Amino acid sequence: MNENATHARGQLERNRLNLGLFGSNCSGGLAVTTVPERWDATWENNQELARMADDAGMEFMLPLGRWKGYGGVTDHNGSNFETLTWAAGILASTQNIMAFGTVHVSLFNPVVAAKQMVTADLIGEGRFGINIICGWNNDEFDMLGVDLALHDDRYDQGQEWIDIVTQAWICPEPFDYDGKFYKVKKTNIYPKPYGGGRPLIVCAGNSDRGREYAARNADMMFTNLRDGFDGVPENTSALRKMAAGYGRKIGVFSNVSVVCRPTKQEAEDYFHYYAVEHADLDAVENMIVGRGLVKPDTTDERLQELRIRAAGGNGALPIIGDPDYVVATMKRLSESGVSALAIGLQNYLEQFPYFRDEVLPRLEHEGLRIK
Repeated sequence: MNENATHARGQLERNRLNLGLFGSNCSGGLAVTTVPERWDATWENNQELARMADDAGMEFMLPLGRWKGYGGVTDHNGSNFETLTWAAGILASTQNIMAFGTVHVSLFNPVVAAKQMVTADLIGEGRFGINIICGWNNDEFDMLGVDLALHDDRYDQGQEWIDIVTQAWICPEPFDYDGKFYKVKKTNIYPKPYGGGRPLIVCAGNSDRGREYAARNADMMFTNLRDGFDGVPENTSALRKMAAGYGRKIGVFSNVSVVCRPTKQEAEDYFHYYAVEHADLDAVENMIVGRGLVKPDTTDERLQELRIRAAGGNGALPIIGDPDYVVATMKRLSESGVSALAIGLQNYLEQFPYFRDEVLPRLEHEGLRIK
């Protein structure tokens, strides 16, 4: 990781496997379901969850960057908190846990964003991190009246964006930047980030350009385990070698959806209840089609798998079982090179206490976390 991301780096180097909660800023969270106990993303619930996670020693809270819902009966994710202001509020409500903001490059002026992020970083005394996304869903950009650049151009724009943001954070004197996408003059912002460093940077990317962008700029890369465990060790190793080519070290984030019950059967039954019997089918369809996951050659079997994973946890890798199974799966991911997991729960406040009491001590026993 970059030497300037001092406080945040320390947060994520305490444990071999770092854990955070993912998606609580949006209605429904990760689970695309109609069950009555679906996640209610009120500010009060987010604050209570953040304090609970902070007290339990979790490393971070990571929001979904959403601007509109997926439709369906529930309009899944339709009620959502903007992530930079959400993170500032979470940091003001907690003591040790990190909070990330998720930024879509095309929607945020880099100088304004740099200022917003410094504000959150100072509120949290160095506990703020930024999740950078260079592309996104066309329908959300259409709603905002913004054109989404062609795929490779997005990363060229993203490079200019992070160059300006980084210079604004560290340069003591005004600077100019004359790029293809951004031109700024006499740019200077104060105050600077907490402690003279900079916020920790996470980037999402599964394409070659996305991985190269992450290797060049990020402290952690966020990657979706769409194919389960297949190729994870090779992919994480390749990413670290790519980052080494830039003289950098990088960690690997991924997202999982956890259903943990005293027995595997109970966990499987509950997953079937909310993700199959009571899936918000129209929202699920809008999600997988909008993300371009349905191809002309997609088989019926693969299509059903995509639907169930979307309903179960926004496409995240499902971990469904008793505490020992959950721990064994997380240990396998850690041994494959994954250094942090962003966790979705069907209802965070109802289900996190069991995860805290049954899974975290077992992870400590396995040497993946310290108490």
